[in-house]
Amino acid sequence: MKKILLLLALALTAPAAAADMRSVSAEQANIRSGPGAAFEVVWAVGKYYPLEVLDREGNWIRVGDYENEEGWIYKSLLSKVPAVVIISQKANIRSGPGMEHPVAWIAEKECSLKVLDMRGEWYQVSDGEETLGWIHKDVTWGFSGNSELEESSGEL
Repeated sequence: MKKILLLLALALTAPAAAADMRSVSAEQANIRSGPGAAFEVVWAVGKYYPLEVLDREGNWIRVGDYENEEGWIYKSLLSKVPAVVIISQKANIRSGPGMEHPVAWIAEKECSLKVLDMRGEWYQVSDGEETLGWIHKDVTWGFSGNSELEESSGEL
């Protein structure tokens, strides 16, 4: 009995594994109700939209988003490019990594952005064509740290 309690205590105190995050690489991608092109499209997402990998079946990947919605996407439509989606109604993108920097741009909810760099709790973001500025991580979902920047060139 002591062995079972010890194992349970260790399981409850062990840090959770980091989420396996990917981002959409196509300009637009369909999320389907099942693993195949014959399944219904349940929603569509644009480039750099971050998705958490939940499962795999052949060339199809079951994914979840920041609203805990789930669906399936074809593997080749995803990449390891670090990205975030804005989860607040609006988010200030600043000229530098900190509140003391002026607002350079305002992003709307569900705007997805590529992450270029990280300084503390600030992400340098881009729309894929130009660098927009810096955004605080608390108004985003997706990218979670420097290790993802280092791994972004790898295969799925």
